[in-house]
Amino acid sequence: MSAEKPLSNINFFVCSTYVDLVAYRDTVIKNVQSHAGVINAQEFFGARDQKPLATCLEELERSDVFVMFLGPRYGSIDPDTGKSFVECEYERAKIKGIPRFAYLIDDSHPFPIQYVSTGEEAEKLRAFKKLVQAELTVDHFTTPDDLAKKVYNDLTRELPKKGFKLGKEEDFTDESTPSALLTQFLALPKLFYGRTTTLTVKLGSYHRASEEACDAFSYRYGATITRRFKPVNEIVRDAIGGALSKIYASEDRALALMNLPGDVEVRVVLKTIQGEHTTRSPIYGYEHEPGLLNSISATYISDRKRVVVDYETTSTLICGLELVEAINVDD
Repeated sequence: MSAEKPLSNINFFVCSTYVDLVAYRDTVIKNVQSHAGVINAQEFFGARDQKPLATCLEELERSDVFVMFLGPRYGSIDPDTGKSFVECEYERAKIKGIPRFAYLIDDSHPFPIQYVSTGEEAEKLRAFKKLVQAELTVDHFTTPDDLAKKVYNDLTRELPKKGFKLGKEEDFTDESTPSALLTQFLALPKLFYGRTTTLTVKLGSYHRASEEACDAFSYRYGATITRRFKPVNEIVRDAIGGALSKIYASEDRALALMNLPGDVEVRVVLKTIQGEHTTRSPIYGYEHEPGLLNSISATYISDRKRVVVDYETTSTLICGLELVEAINVDD
């Protein structure tokens, strides 16, 4: 029997303009990555000795699924065709024949005016959106979280209709026992996320998940809980130590996890999840460089404003286990 293809083996090409939709891209990418799936986006292309559009089209050729979202900006123009990079990528995906998913920003959703195309570019954007709506069934989005949720739900619903068999791999070898899988996941979370395993555990108390964890795993803060657990199997306990001590669940699954009894053996299906929480710390400076230290400059220095001159970005990788389902409960 052939193994089902997990989301982690599917290469998703993310297509959009960048400067206006960077927060949307980040949330969509984190959402797919945390639940499993290889993201193919310009954030990961690196430096190359070729034109940017050539790099994008080259990467598109090795992708399995095309995900595009359009905001109020037409984007960078290819001088050879007069079309935006996004439109060129859309046309290449059509020629390649891979599944395409398109999302358009809701016209009523407010957006910073500096990112809204005008004049000829606005006309090109309207024509492109009209073309996309004629060729595909599109959905509309507002916030980054709204878009990320719609993208993930659509992918998991529609990809099986396109021949993708989503789910866990069957016929695991000895290397994929729960203890081995979790050890591999802790060592290489970027390679072993999205895998499922079944454990018999005893559950402890539950708490609201932190904002940092919700950001990393693309959960909705305030609709997600964590619950402490202890594997019954001693080998599994030794394998994970204290590195994996909580089970995460969001939305309806959060209620299911809350309702499971504590201090009794519960058999649960869990999925490995990972994601990055990014923080931006301001770097402060002064509005003007100080002058000479004399009576005039002393007054000048005291009047200078302390301002943010840059930001230091720090990313923290977070690993966890997500509740898939509870198989049985021994009361």
